Amino acid sequence: MKKASLLTLAALTLGLSTVGCVGKNNGFALFNKIYDWNLTASDNEWGNELIFVGLCIIPVYPICLFADTIVFNSIDFWTGENPIVGVDSNTGKHYAIVPNGDGTATFTYDGQVCQLARTADGVTLSKDGVLLGTYTLDGNLATFTAPDGTTRSMLR
Repeated sequence: MKKASLLTLAALTLGLSTVGCVGKNNGFALFNKIYDWNLTASDNEWGNELIFVGLCIIPVYPICLFADTIVFNSIDFWTGENPIVGVDSNTGKHYAIVPNGDGTATFTYDGQVCQLARTADGVTLSKDGVLLGTYTLDGNLATFTAPDGTTRSMLR
């Protein structure tokens, strides 16, 4: 009984000592990745709702929230790097896309911060108010158009 009380006290102490350690680089990244995936998992909003309820029952959402709160945000707070934030496999540099909730998102790559905004034609990319280009999608063909009119396309 004394051992169980000691373990409980140690767990509570660890938990309470790290709760205030909100990371600097896209806090709650694991929870947000699951949530963002859930929003686009199906073309049907009722299907997404059923997936959401299932992930709550299984308990994927609570486990991800717990892991973010106790583990990943604490690592980010103390080291400055969140292990859940994306890493470019070609360069090894960190990136993050954080939705702002108004049809825009903040895109961070290797410390550079840009804004993404949804338009009728696609998505615009800008930095400090200067348009860097527009992404459009036609079937499986993604095209980036720079302000000078040059384009690059790739199959997705």
